[in-house]
Amino acid sequence: MKHFNSLLLLFVCCILFINGHAQKAPQSKPASQQKVVRINPVKVDTTDPNKKALNKFSKEKMFNVNTPPQPMNPDEVRAMSFFTEGSKKGKAGDYEGAVQDFTKSIDISKNPNTYVKRGYAYLMLTNYGAAINDETEALKLQASYTRAYFIRGLCRFETGDYKGAKQDLDIFLDQDRSNAIAFNYMAAITFMNQDYKGALENYNEVVKLDPKYPDIYTNRGMMRHYNQDFKGAIQDYNEALKLDPGNATAFNNRGAAKMMLKELEAAMADFNKAISLHEKYADAYDNRGRVKQALGDNKGACADWQLAYSYGLAASRDLILKFCK
Repeated sequence: MKHFNSLLLLFVCCILFINGHAQKAPQSKPASQQKVVRINPVKVDTTDPNKKALNKFSKEKMFNVNTPPQPMNPDEVRAMSFFTEGSKKGKAGDYEGAVQDFTKSIDISKNPNTYVKRGYAYLMLTNYGAAINDETEALKLQASYTRAYFIRGLCRFETGDYKGAKQDLDIFLDQDRSNAIAFNYMAAITFMNQDYKGALENYNEVVKLDPKYPDIYTNRGMMRHYNQDFKGAIQDYNEALKLDPGNATAFNNRGAAKMMLKELEAAMADFNKAISLHEKYADAYDNRGRVKQALGDNKGACADWQLAYSYGLAASRDLILKFCK
């Protein structure tokens, strides 16, 4: 999942950059009096939320074992024994142990279900190449195995093959629309393609399937912001804060939405809260600086932008050069 973060500088806890576009003022107006009036979120983090969801999926669904109804020969019995042990270890979070047992099972009998489960264990170990190979082998043995498309799609996403990931997830979702994780990944893909309406639709599906999906309201709120539904974004951030009152990202993003509605004092309070929760939150300083400038406190704005820049937000440098002495 590190590939997603490195590309979006991403989607995975959750940092959300807010960029501004300066409104041009009359030429006669001093630069220090120009106002930064528009801010939009430009990043969504799915890495940590998806990791939590995948771990939950491991315990509740992925590594369940059903005893085959048909009689088995001695080799199949031995293979099934290793398969069962690997599934127990996968359910317990021992993914390395699961891989070892699934490998022993495959050495005896090449079963598509075993390849699928070993591929998932490799996914959880971030060995995406091995996972892709396993899911491909499973599909060679059973082309209709939809879960193999799901796992391979996630792994392709993590390796940066977003086109392949979308192809696999489209196939999976055509057959199974009950998996919130698949929709969350599709939301990330559509977001990266700048299809904000499509991303919002996918996040809506996640909420329907799992209202407690990690960080879903923070991410859907961001997408509502992109779709100019600032009141809806605020509602989502409110839900996020009900689930986690210490969610600094939700405070920061809610402040951004309030600023778009010109609720400057309320936005200021949210940015202050975000900073109190995360004292080096560069984006919150940058955003608070914009509010201060809009309220006429150019000195305070410049101080916040200096802090934002010192904490690593390069975009604040442009504001300092443009608006500060």
